[in-house]
Amino acid sequence: MIIDAKTIIITLVIVLGAGIYGLKFIRQFALQIAQENHDAVVAMDQQEEQQRLKKERAADAAAAAAFAKVEPILKVASIDEPTSKSPTAEESA
Repeated sequence: MIIDAKTIIITLVIVLGAGIYGLKFIRQFALQIAQENHDAVVAMDQQEEQQRLKKERAADAAAAAAFAKVEPILKVASIDEPTSKSPTAEESA
């Protein structure tokens, strides 16, 4: 085998072409993995958001039910309290 400039240039072109093709393949593979990962993360976020909203609605319903039980007591208590105080001996002095 004769090693001259022509052989070296052809070898470098082949190696360069293979390197570029290999890098494109690796880039495409990495992009595909990143997109799948992104889709999985978005799906998990949506699921967590749905669970959070469900818990929030349940908490709001529980709070509304608790307030519905307490509201009549609050109305009765506010009616029983006098609206104005009469001055006492301590306040007058």
